[in-house]
Amino acid sequence: MSGIRLVRAKITYLHDSCTFNFINENMSVKLLWSVPYRGDRMITYESVYPIQSKDVAKLIITKVRNNPKTLSVFDRSINGKTLFIGYLEYSDNSPFYLSNRVGTIFYDEYTGTGGDVISMITTADNFDLIREDLSVYGKIVHRQVQEIEAESINGPPRLTEMQEKVLRNAFEMGFFNYPKDVHLKDIAQKIGVSAVSVDQYLREAQRKLIRAYLNG
Repeated sequence: MSGIRLVRAKITYLHDSCTFNFINENMSVKLLWSVPYRGDRMITYESVYPIQSKDVAKLIITKVRNNPKTLSVFDRSINGKTLFIGYLEYSDNSPFYLSNRVGTIFYDEYTGTGGDVISMITTADNFDLIREDLSVYGKIVHRQVQEIEAESINGPPRLTEMQEKVLRNAFEMGFFNYPKDVHLKDIAQKIGVSAVSVDQYLREAQRKLIRAYLNG
């Protein structure tokens, strides 16, 4: 990696198109994961904490569903005081999309009343490009940048290619709909693996995502 400079950056970002710009000062929204989906769209999972009642959860789901960027809300569940919500949206000018189309090694994002707090590890050159792209659609109000060694990188686990493939097919085929449009055997038949393998890949992906969230 001779000649390549890595940086760890943390920024606070304000932009009007944030899906959760309605959130109040007592709540925090954390991006769990997001993956590209068919052109200008992406699948996003986020958590909202704390949720004081089911009525509050319903209000949040309705607001996300009514956001012009949202195409559909396909999953939502409550665990304790945390709402987990999955939705399909236009990638558009989202910070995640703008950052990862340039390239990052690690990306983390949560939203509060002060804006999106984004942490990333990338090259110094990439960060300059990301900063320029973000500034087109919003305003960076705070920035911390530190040069690091490659050996110091310790990000959350990533989905393997097969885990992401199974997850993507499960979503496209309606596995997460209620009631389900397909079952594990249908996904397995399309991909060409056993239903047991599909179940294992989905469970492994879920464990990784939950672990990444809990280690937040």
